[in-house]
This record gives sequence, C-alpha cells and structure tokens, in this order.
Amino acid sequence: MNTKREPEKTLLDKYLEDPEFARLMAQGDLIMEVTETLCELLENEKISRKELADRLGKSKGFVSQLLNGGRNLTLRTVADILHVLGYRASLTPFKEGAERQARNVIEFKTRHTNPKIPAQHWGRLHSRADNYCERKGVI
Repeated sequence: MNTKREPEKTLLDKYLEDPEFARLMAQGDLIMEVTETLCELLENEKISRKELADRLGKSKGFVSQLLNGGRNLTLRTVADILHVLGYRASLTPFKEGAERQARNVIEFKTRHTNPKIPAQHWGRLHSRADNYCERKGVI
C-alpha cells in the first residue's frame, strides 16, 4: 500500500489561509516589487533621488518617502516616475496557486523610451540588503 503524505504546511502557508492576511500579503508583495523596480531603474540610469525629485517637480523628501515605503505609491505617481525616466510599464497578472510557487511575484516589465530631460550622473547608487536604493555621499 503506497500512501503519499502531503507536505507539512509552513507557517506562512497557515497564515495565508486567512483571507485578510493573504490580501495584505498580496498588497505588500506588489508594493515591494514596484518599489524595487523603481530603485533598480534609478540605479541603472544613474539618477539620484534629488534628480528624480527635480524632474517630478517634488521634494527629495517626497521621493525618499515613496521609495522607502513611507508614502503610498499611486498608479499615477508610478506612471509619472516612469515617464520622467523614459520608461513605460506593463503588468502581467497570473493566477495564484501552482504558478505562484513557480514565479512567486508578478512580473513588472518596463520598456525604455527616450527621456524628455537628458540624464545626468549625480553619483553612484547602490542597493542595501533590503534592496531599497539610497544615494552614497552628500546630496
């Protein structure tokens, strides 16, 4: 007799059975992915938060709050940031379940377009362990 045992559930799996927790996790996952993508674009384009703030007509503090998770990122704000960096985004949703385990995140693809304002090198960006970017040196 061959009996297959189901793998033991992890603590996260148990928490995800709660619909409210699962909803909050989905929100957090998307916010983290968008924030990390924006930080990677800034790093790749060698654009500081100060330069991004100037392009957006906002303060450096506003941009830092957005990228550090202290302020809510709206779709309009994400679109504005991508626009001034010369990018557009497309969202590819997928059904949760087996595919969630395989991919684990929604792919947030960007497509580069020519920026309206020429990029200037304002210093080297680097990533901290939590993948949020911050500027080295004095701004």
